[in-house]
Amino acid sequence: MVLRTLEMQGFKSFPDKTVLNFGKGITAVVGPNGSGKSNISDAVRWVLGETSTKSLRGSKMEDVIFGGTSARKALGFAQVQLTLDNSDGTLKDRGEIVTVTRRYYRSGESEYKIDGEQVRRKDIRELFMDTGLGRDGYSMVSQGRVADLISSRSPQRRDMLEEAAGISHFRYRRADATRRLEQAEENLVRLRDILTELEGRVGPLKTQSEKAQKFLVLADEKKTLEIGLWLYTIDSLKEKLRDQEHRIEIASKSHSDAEAELASIEEKIEAAIKHSQEITCEIDNLRHGMSQYEEELSGINSKIAVDENTIEHNCQSIDRISKDMEMTEGERAETVQQISENEEKIVSLEGQIAVKREELGALSLDAESIVKANDENADKILELTKKLNDVSEKLSASRVRRSSALSGREEVLTRSENIDKTRAEREKIVSDFKAHEKEASDGLDACNENITALENSINGYELRVKTRNEKYENEKHQIEAKRLELSSKEEKIRMLEELEKNMEGYSGSVRAVVKEAKRGALSGVHGPLSKIISVKDKYSTAIETALGAAVQFVVVDSEADAKKAIRYLKETKGGRATFLPVSVIKARTLDEDGLDDCFGFVDIASNLVSADKKYSEIIKAQLARTVVVEDIDSAIAIGKKYKNRFKIVTLDGQVINAGGSMTGGSKIQNAGILSRTGAIDEQKKELEELRKKLTFFEDSFKLTTEDLAKAKADMVAASADLTNANEEKVRLESALSLVRGQLKSVEEALSELEDENKNSRVRVEEFEKIIDACEKEEKKLETESKSIEDEIAGLTGSKEELLKKREEMTARSAQIDLEVMSLSKDIQVCRDNISRLSEENEATVSREDELKLEIKAFEDSNAKIREEIESLKEQVVKLKEQNIDSEQKIEDLTAERNEAEAESNKLRQFERNKMGEREQLSGELARLEERKAGMLREYDETTNKLYDEYQLTRREAGEISEPAEDPKESRIKLTEVRNKIKALGSVNVGAIEEYKEVSERYEFMSTQISDVEQSKNELIKLIDELTSNMSLRFREQFARIDKAFGETFAELFGGGKAELLLENELDILESEIQIKVQPPGKNVQNIDLLSGGEKGLSAIALLFAILKVTPAPFCIFDEVEAALDDVNVTRYAQYVRRMTANTQFILITHRRGTMEEADVLYGVTMQEEGVSKLLELKTAEMARKLGLD
Repeated sequence: MVLRTLEMQGFKSFPDKTVLNFGKGITAVVGPNGSGKSNISDAVRWVLGETSTKSLRGSKMEDVIFGGTSARKALGFAQVQLTLDNSDGTLKDRGEIVTVTRRYYRSGESEYKIDGEQVRRKDIRELFMDTGLGRDGYSMVSQGRVADLISSRSPQRRDMLEEAAGISHFRYRRADATRRLEQAEENLVRLRDILTELEGRVGPLKTQSEKAQKFLVLADEKKTLEIGLWLYTIDSLKEKLRDQEHRIEIASKSHSDAEAELASIEEKIEAAIKHSQEITCEIDNLRHGMSQYEEELSGINSKIAVDENTIEHNCQSIDRISKDMEMTEGERAETVQQISENEEKIVSLEGQIAVKREELGALSLDAESIVKANDENADKILELTKKLNDVSEKLSASRVRRSSALSGREEVLTRSENIDKTRAEREKIVSDFKAHEKEASDGLDACNENITALENSINGYELRVKTRNEKYENEKHQIEAKRLELSSKEEKIRMLEELEKNMEGYSGSVRAVVKEAKRGALSGVHGPLSKIISVKDKYSTAIETALGAAVQFVVVDSEADAKKAIRYLKETKGGRATFLPVSVIKARTLDEDGLDDCFGFVDIASNLVSADKKYSEIIKAQLARTVVVEDIDSAIAIGKKYKNRFKIVTLDGQVINAGGSMTGGSKIQNAGILSRTGAIDEQKKELEELRKKLTFFEDSFKLTTEDLAKAKADMVAASADLTNANEEKVRLESALSLVRGQLKSVEEALSELEDENKNSRVRVEEFEKIIDACEKEEKKLETESKSIEDEIAGLTGSKEELLKKREEMTARSAQIDLEVMSLSKDIQVCRDNISRLSEENEATVSREDELKLEIKAFEDSNAKIREEIESLKEQVVKLKEQNIDSEQKIEDLTAERNEAEAESNKLRQFERNKMGEREQLSGELARLEERKAGMLREYDETTNKLYDEYQLTRREAGEISEPAEDPKESRIKLTEVRNKIKALGSVNVGAIEEYKEVSERYEFMSTQISDVEQSKNELIKLIDELTSNMSLRFREQFARIDKAFGETFAELFGGGKAELLLENELDILESEIQIKVQPPGKNVQNIDLLSGGEKGLSAIALLFAILKVTPAPFCIFDEVEAALDDVNVTRYAQYVRRMTANTQFILITHRRGTMEEADVLYGVTMQEEGVSKLLELKTAEMARKLGLD
């Protein structure tokens, strides 16, 4: 067998798929430290099933998966696959090519495959066992472990030698046989214990089984007798029931006739009531209509008053507007006169300006004549004079403009002050008007709120009247219904009390005893058990079911009293009864732990019953061993838990009897004696409640009637208040409209003053700009004038005179200009006044037009309102006529309703008489039903006994037995059978089946023990055979390996001695194996004293010795020659070459001597950090090509 390829992916430092191809001979794997060379040997060890992470140089199995680098992500699995050439058939039952694969995931899952088929790790171990490639094989030596093979206490040495001897498979089979032997011995101990236990049970069970078989014979006879008696009872009850049903049918017919007559009477009464109600509804509708007419009349009268008030306010407004128009006409005439006066003033001022301008022209001519008078330098002086005159004119014009601007600014400021005063006055007027407006508006809002509140109140009163009226009718009908219900309830109670008084439902014997006790003939009789106990209604069904027939048991003081009563019944042939003497009866208790914690548990039945303390023993005797639960599921669960040792009753009357039988079905409402007593009490309570409710309804009806009258009075008062509020609203709306008109006029005037004031501020700024410009220009012109004057004075020599005249002329010219400017300003003021007065005049004319339109609108409104008033008055007349008609109809309908009520009262009296007759029939029918119910209960109880005891229906019982022909004789036989059963004592019916089961199991266990002992003997024999074969084979192979070890050691060391020694020759399979070596020229007593190189070479000698005796298919040595010197490395490599005939070698090395001997070199590099790569070099082929062989 040869290793062909090794394929790795994701294993340690080989993330990428990497394949190594191996041929025969030597393959060397080289590379620097840390490059991943040893990972190749780890991969082979791992794929062959290695599970020790320490052997794989890791801390956990996940470490074999590539963990990632800074450039690569970690992988999720690792996979290694070996491909083996099995042409020589080393691996039996396999093909020529065998592949072994192992894959491991980070999740911890692992897969093993052989030839692609998934297998167990155990299968791989068994495949390579005894080939040298097993877990304890010698074909793979890890780095640094070679010297351990020959250490003084090497644990691997025996495993390796056993693998070489080929006995690993035998040891594996012996270990498995030993484990199975231990299991067999454990099973034997257990089986013998069980058999001993069964031997102690078989004898007693046999006796019990025989006793149980006798019991079954007697039980079968008892069953036949009981079924016959019960069938007899059932058949006799059927006859009685048929007779009872015939009587009930007759009573039912009479009762139905009475019901039909009552139904007819009720229909007539309902028709009369309905007719009366219809009349009442019609009267109420008419009254409601009259109330609506009155409301409409009130509303119309209110509207007429509001309309008349509106007309009056409109007339007042017309008078006010007319007065405003007269005042406006006077103001307009005054404005026209002021415009005319301003126009005349403008004409006068324009004439004055013309005179001043003529005077200014004359002054200019005088100035020129003064200049012409100079005879020297006339032309030049004339030119300078003209220039001076121009400058003077400009200076004068500038001064005039500045003076005009100053005057205009003062005038505008004065006007602005006047505007501020006027505005302050107008603002005060506005403030007063706003205060009046707010006062009027608040008054109007308050009036509107009052009107809304009154309207809401009226709506509320209307709704209140409506609801009170509905309540009045509802309570009236409720009172009538409650009175009927009260009468019916009283009749029902009377009937039930009559039934209770007559003790309907009780047996004749019980009634006879109680009757005699009341007469005083029998003493010490307390009455039936049902009469001395009381039960809450919710528990009555459960207690009555629990008591069963005991509900009619008669309680007496003592046994003597009971004997008297029995004697009385016997003498009078009054039947049979059961008596409970207070002095004799003792309580039975139920002692079961954990009942309170059971789901659905209510209580012990005796705890749910109330009675006098002296009856406590009797009550406990009857009920203390009965448990009450909520439902049948709870009952079943509790019964199973306590193995049906006591009776369990549900709230709705279902029963689980002691022993496990179940009784149940539909519940008969109000059929029980206890429930009837409770029903009377309940009906009386309801009657009392009903009387209280009737009293409450009558009191409430009285209050409702008073409340209805009060609500109507409140609604009329609120309507009157609403009329007054509407009148006040009209007055306030007129006042508010007048104030808002005046306020609007004043606010418009105030807005005009504000606009004028803004324009004044703009004009003041313009005047100030003009003044500043003029002052600058005057300074410039004065300087220029002075220069010209100085030049003229130099030319004329009369500078002072000329200057004087010039100043006089300039002063006069400036004065004239100022006067002209002042007159122009007065003209502008007059024109502004004319413009303002014209605008005021136009506004006055527009206001007059508006006032005329308002007057016209008021007059039109008054005309429409007067027409509306006439229409409303006509409606008032019609409504009064309708009210008179309604009153007459109400009188007629009231008389008709009185007649209908009288007829209804007669029918009610007849109905009461008929109801009494019906109640008597109901009582008779109830008594018959009670008797029938008693028969049915007895019939059901007998039928239930058939099912409870023997799980048989009536038909099935009839098929296996006949009714008893002689009931008396059957009862005697039944008593005898019961006595025989009682004589047997306790019987374990299950012992028959249990004995059969135990005896069969005893026989089965005996057979099992025999089988296990036989298996044990076979395993002991197998272990002995395996031990013998192992010893023989190991001894032979050990001797051969020992001899080969000595020879190989001498060859490698060039002399010396080496041998393998067994410490205990008698225990060859467990004895320690020692190594004794003596290199040439040394006498070593302890192998641990050898040098590292000597230890390594000695270990290699041992490996080669084993391979000589038992060649492995391939070997992987990981740096086993690391401790050798170069000479020994060469010897080592040459020796490996000599052994390649039978073994394929993969050597991981750093040593040159080993590399030189290799046929193929694989270089392992780590060009990328953390990732190993391979480089293949076929050295043998290269040597042949280079001729170096």
